[in-house]
Amino acid sequence: MIQKILTVSAAILLVISCGALVGFAHEAEENARYGALEVDVQEIDGMFFVDVAGVRDQILSHDSIVGTFIADISLQRVIEWVRTIPAVDDVRVYPGLNRVLHVHVTQRKPLARLHTGPEEADVYLDRQGRVLPLSPYYTARVPIIHAKNAEMCGDAFELIQATHDDLLWSAFIDQVEVAPDGSLDIIPRLGSSKIRFGSTENLDNKLNKLHVFYREQIARGNLNLYKRIDLTYQDQVVAQRYY
Repeated sequence: MIQKILTVSAAILLVISCGALVGFAHEAEENARYGALEVDVQEIDGMFFVDVAGVRDQILSHDSIVGTFIADISLQRVIEWVRTIPAVDDVRVYPGLNRVLHVHVTQRKPLARLHTGPEEADVYLDRQGRVLPLSPYYTARVPIIHAKNAEMCGDAFELIQATHDDLLWSAFIDQVEVAPDGSLDIIPRLGSSKIRFGSTENLDNKLNKLHVFYREQIARGNLNLYKRIDLTYQDQVVAQRYY
């Protein structure tokens, strides 16, 4: 009987001790403060539209973080602060060990630069075709689309999307001009010819024809003899020479 009473008493003391420890831990957690802010920005293809200093400044303009109670910082609010930077794509925020707040940022990647005329500022277009303002600190080496307005650049952007991940074509296309009727002209980085591309219909076939033409002309050393190359004809390439 005495043994049973001692066992029950020990169990009660254990429960009380655990409750006290949990209470102390909860109180300590509520009084915990952040000791540091760590920001990491993922680099993409050597582009720096978002930097660590800019992200830190954006956060610190709202809260000092260091010295702030952990319980008082809303992680979702920190995400919203960082997302106000135009070139930010994704944000992950989480508390780490030693009371460090970690912020991991990925950038939006420009795919093309849109030029609509001298009266309007140029903008970038990212992979999803979303507008991205130019950066005062960094210029992306991407093809330029010349169009009267953003609504007319759909086919040009489709062409750049289709060729972006191809090492040959991404290095070849320098500019794409959109005519009033919506047809496309390519200004290449190689040679002096302007290429009449037309629409993006049969896009792969047109690119294959152009590849064969350039390969043959490079082999003959005749690349700079042509001022215009036309891909809009069925199963042929029409080239106009300089005279």
